[in-house]
Amino acid sequence: MGKYRKTYLCICDGQQETMYLNHVAKLIKDFPHKVVKFNTFEDSPYRLEKRYEAYDSAAVFDFDNNEVEFKKNIEICDSLNKKLKPLKRKEGRHIYHAYSSVNFDLWLILHKEDYNKSVTKNDAYISDIRRIFDLNQTDNIKNEEVINKILSQITLDDVKSAIRRAETIRKNKVKADSTKIGNTTIYSNPDFSIHEFLRAVLADSGDL
Repeated sequence: MGKYRKTYLCICDGQQETMYLNHVAKLIKDFPHKVVKFNTFEDSPYRLEKRYEAYDSAAVFDFDNNEVEFKKNIEICDSLNKKLKPLKRKEGRHIYHAYSSVNFDLWLILHKEDYNKSVTKNDAYISDIRRIFDLNQTDNIKNEEVINKILSQITLDDVKSAIRRAETIRKNKVKADSTKIGNTTIYSNPDFSIHEFLRAVLADSGDL
């Protein structure tokens, strides 16, 4: 059996996304045959212009009801991909935007349940997160210990389920309600592109 090694550069919004990707890497890992690593940094997607030119990369961010910043982040990724187009054939590099709208909490929910309700507040999913992952009603879901408790309940099959659920949400969207940002088509929440990045990761590692 040949050995599979792949590294991705991932620029993340915060601790929640960083810890999640590191957890996914552990789920994929089958040492010494297969190792996937996410080099994560908590920073702006602008960092992708400067780091690790040979790596496939992703900007992992939320809508967070900040339309201006959200649009800018997508445009950065699309612009970098356009610049890299001649190199992609030779080196295979791709830059993904991996967003969640409204936020990453909803992405976590999709690992366990179908959920397609549109919300207006950033904290709208907290009670569902606590229920689904058997947390205390006072637990801070951004706390490192609590994030670890959530991640300990997520399997590789759960990640695949979240990808399928996000794809179903997309399929049920009405094209007339879409908006174009650069080369990217977006919809009102719930909406994602993080599932596209993770689908590519799992397909490349042979886990899909």
